[in-house]
Amino acid sequence: MDTKSKNKRFAVPVLIVMIVSISLALLTMADLYHKRENLQEDNYFQSPGFNRELETFAELVKKVHVDYADYTPGKLDEKTANELKKEHEDNLKSIQKDNAEEFSSRIRQATEDGNTDEVNRLKVEQKNRLQEQTAHEVTSWQERVKQAIADKDTAYEEQKNSLTLRSGSYRYYVTDKKNDRVYTNLGHYPSDDELNRHARFWINIPDTSPNPHGAVENISRTYQLNELSGIFYVPYSPDGYSQVHADALYYDSIRDRLIAEFVLLGGTLLILALCYWYLPANKALEVPLVAKSLALFRLIPLDIRVALLFVLGMIYLVMLASVRFFFLPVDGDHFFTLAFVSLFTAYLLLQFMEAWLMYNQPERFTQQWQKSIFSRQRVLLQESYANRGMFFKVSTLFILTVMFGMSIVFGFVALIERSGGLLILSFLYGMFYMVVVFPYTLRRLGLMNRIMHGASEMAGGNLNATIQKVQRGKLSDLAHSLNNITKGLKHAMEEQMKSERMKSELITNVSHDLKTPLTSIINYVTLLKQEDLTPEERKSYVDVLDRKADRLRVLIDDLFDAAKMSSGAVELNIEQVNVASLLNQSIAEFSDKIDQSTLTFRVTTEQPKIVAPLDGKKTWRVFENLIGNALKYSMPNTRVLIHLAETQDEVILTFKNVSAYEIDFDAQELFERFKRADQSRHTEGSGLGLAIAKSIVELQGGRLSIDIDGDYFKVIVVFRKHA
Repeated sequence: MDTKSKNKRFAVPVLIVMIVSISLALLTMADLYHKRENLQEDNYFQSPGFNRELETFAELVKKVHVDYADYTPGKLDEKTANELKKEHEDNLKSIQKDNAEEFSSRIRQATEDGNTDEVNRLKVEQKNRLQEQTAHEVTSWQERVKQAIADKDTAYEEQKNSLTLRSGSYRYYVTDKKNDRVYTNLGHYPSDDELNRHARFWINIPDTSPNPHGAVENISRTYQLNELSGIFYVPYSPDGYSQVHADALYYDSIRDRLIAEFVLLGGTLLILALCYWYLPANKALEVPLVAKSLALFRLIPLDIRVALLFVLGMIYLVMLASVRFFFLPVDGDHFFTLAFVSLFTAYLLLQFMEAWLMYNQPERFTQQWQKSIFSRQRVLLQESYANRGMFFKVSTLFILTVMFGMSIVFGFVALIERSGGLLILSFLYGMFYMVVVFPYTLRRLGLMNRIMHGASEMAGGNLNATIQKVQRGKLSDLAHSLNNITKGLKHAMEEQMKSERMKSELITNVSHDLKTPLTSIINYVTLLKQEDLTPEERKSYVDVLDRKADRLRVLIDDLFDAAKMSSGAVELNIEQVNVASLLNQSIAEFSDKIDQSTLTFRVTTEQPKIVAPLDGKKTWRVFENLIGNALKYSMPNTRVLIHLAETQDEVILTFKNVSAYEIDFDAQELFERFKRADQSRHTEGSGLGLAIAKSIVELQGGRLSIDIDGDYFKVIVVFRKHA
């Protein structure tokens, strides 16, 4: 336990040492690689800087001793003097020509006009102007000669002084075969033994080696053209200050530093190996700091991490290649640079750890890849491609728009290059886009805006909102669907409002119909409690109680029956029933009430025997309710027409009568519970008869409907003849 605790306690410091060691090792290797040429001894004398210096010195020797060999201070050479003289003569000729052209036309005009005085004046003016311009040119020529002499003297002095300054860094012995002369700052031509003892670097001119470097090759070519030969060398000890020796000393210090860097690299690699031995990769992944860092990085999509790793990796390599780290004295910049590089190293190391985990656990890679942006975009592309028509339309519009932009560019190119054919093609495509593609896009955008506006209206509760000007296409289908949704939602809300209203009426009606007989029962019970009642009064009160209790029982029984019918919890005893006989029996049961009423019942049946698969008792209840409703709600002194017929598949029963009450509501509401034509509720009905009858008919596979024309009331019952 103690060992594990120590490992956990030192894990983070070891990781930090490991990261810093990796960064320092990489910085060292990068510096060693870029300065690998400096590891050679006397590497300065192979450097471009020394080659430029050597080439400059050789050129100075040639110029001072050869090019200026016959130079006399304060005097121009023959070539330069002739050039200036010829330039002076050309200028004088030009002055004379311009003077003649300026005055000839004026003198000729004055001569033609016979103006002798003007002619003489112009000739005098012409002569004076020519003398003035000639004198000015002579003065200017003399100044140019003086300036050329001064420039020549200055150039010679600069070349000679520059050679003198560099002579302390170089020794030379050059033979001029053309003029049979020797140019040197030595007493004699150096022997090989002298060169080995005194020269740090030397070259022979011309160089006869197979592959001379650039500067030596250029010097050899120049000296051969001028028939020069000899030797140049750099002595170990210069005469006075020498930039060449200072640069060589600097290059030697770089070589010494690189050797020290090799030692540093070996030390960092040893430290890195010890850290890895103490904390191997599998243990490093268990360090909380590493685990939390990896968890944080996993919040970034995998493909973004890969792209980021590539970009930061390139920055990391460029930084290692360009950063300046190994210099003296050591200051804060070193620590800042090392810390900055270590941050990059830590990031890359974490990414390599994550890659190793994915390699060993492929399911981890699969999970992270599914959350990547590319994977999600691929899913989006698949979803967008699901509607191929829309996908291809959008893709086509995109391509055509890109081509329109290209046509504009090609049009400008055609104007610049004056290419008529390309300009015509660009113009034709532009017209096609503006006439066909652009209006089509605007129509689609207009439809989309109408859809969005309509959807916004619908979402705001405006169920009367519709999307107009809808044509064909996928967007049009969407608009039609939204319109249909609005219609459906509007219908559903109307049905819901109707249902809520009917529920309210149901509660009101149930309360009223149950409360009326119950109130009467309570009142008459109170009356019966009186002691001074006569037997006749007591009997009349009991009769009223009996009627009201029977009325309450009927209401409750009808309510239970209606509940059972609507829930479907009814057992049917289906058998072949003679509907005509059952109807006649029902009429007979109501004969007393019919005789007591002022109504006339007319019953007609097409056949004496009309059979259908029905539950006889339940069907009797249907007839009973319909006949009872006719007796209760028909206008007095009218006829009730009952007709029974059959077809090949159905039995049709029709009740027709004139309503005694005004029906100012939807006929379908009569099927709702406790709904009556007598809305004042003065009749003895429960309001459940039609609802119960409709439920019984539908449970047996039939249908019951109502048709109202003014006060004319018609009920149609249809039974199936085949189960």
